[in-house]
Amino acid sequence: MKSEARIFEGLTFDEAFKKAQQSLKKDQLKPSDFSDVYPEGEIRGDEAYVRDMEAKFAKGEDKQPESMEVHKLATIFEALVHEQAELGDWLGEDVITIKPSRFDDVKNGVDDVVEFREGEAEASYLALGIDVTFGDDFEKKFSRIKQEIDAGHMGEVKYFHSEHTGFKGRLQNVPRVVVGADAKAVKELCGFWLEGETQNLSRHRIQFQILEEIILQAKAFEGYASRSGQPKIAEVYRRMGEKAERIYREKKAMTDLSDSGERDSFFDALKYSLKRFQN
Repeated sequence: MKSEARIFEGLTFDEAFKKAQQSLKKDQLKPSDFSDVYPEGEIRGDEAYVRDMEAKFAKGEDKQPESMEVHKLATIFEALVHEQAELGDWLGEDVITIKPSRFDDVKNGVDDVVEFREGEAEASYLALGIDVTFGDDFEKKFSRIKQEIDAGHMGEVKYFHSEHTGFKGRLQNVPRVVVGADAKAVKELCGFWLEGETQNLSRHRIQFQILEEIILQAKAFEGYASRSGQPKIAEVYRRMGEKAERIYREKKAMTDLSDSGERDSFFDALKYSLKRFQN
């Protein structure tokens, strides 16, 4: 396929990476815009925390070509999910994606927030962790979710602002899931993205995989929370699972969308890793 082949060209790949960085940075919330919510000293402290952590990341960064490619693919996929979940209706209609601050990315492990608009001033939220591989980061994110459920809470976004509801401040107890794809799928998507093939993006089968990933996790986390004596958390994940299932059924019924049922290696790894929540 032409669009898939193009992404293997080095220059084109770097162009996509830069485009993704610019897109994410443009939409990212800034702690400095929350001076009406938090004290200036607290904001400066959070910004200093990010600088310190990024310095540590830079020292421990693997400069091998394979690792750099994975990093770039992850950034590209993050930008694609952020854009297409809203513009391409990957997660249904009346959905807005909100890019959290770098602080919430680093400290709270939230790459994106999905806002499901449910009324004139009502909404529900889903915190996304986004991955391309199924290595250590993937495992760490599931471990974090399990620890949060054990402790009786869910995801948190300190610097959050919804234009729909007007809420500005700390968003707490947000159900958290991990969504992802393998390198082959991301490269195919990236080819369409670079060529401006919006119809191929909005109709791509990856949206069915992402919804299935959300459904599987919602059920696993609901069951684990229930067995762990956390009924409120179980109820939140139950409602999120039902919402994702409804969107999935609606998409299956759409004549202009087609799901081959094909799922990639990331999906298989995710299903296997969810077994830890059966205990």
